[in-house]
Amino acid sequence: MRFHNWWSAPKVWAQVQATDPVASHASWMENFPWTRLAGVALPEGAKPPIDSAAMVQRPAAEIRAMLGDGNFAGRYQRPDDEMLAIWRVAVEETRTLIESGWGNA
Repeated sequence: MRFHNWWSAPKVWAQVQATDPVASHASWMENFPWTRLAGVALPEGAKPPIDSAAMVQRPAAEIRAMLGDGNFAGRYQRPDDEMLAIWRVAVEETRTLIESGWGNA
């Protein structure tokens, strides 16, 4: 069995960083056209990074309260053309891994 984190694979991560280096959980990097909820308005601007040290060993309820909307850092949405460029790299990189037999992994 092989497990592949497509979003953190080398080529995808390079594309993410080239698009916007402030990308995190529940930020723009998880906001593809097909994952959006209709009728939901997203905040403008970017959320500052969370204080991850302050979350260490806190109960889940406190962590949820600290996170608020769940975004760890960054903008909430980027233009569709940028998101589709990342998706194309993801598909190509994953396809290459599958077709090559996963190399030495």
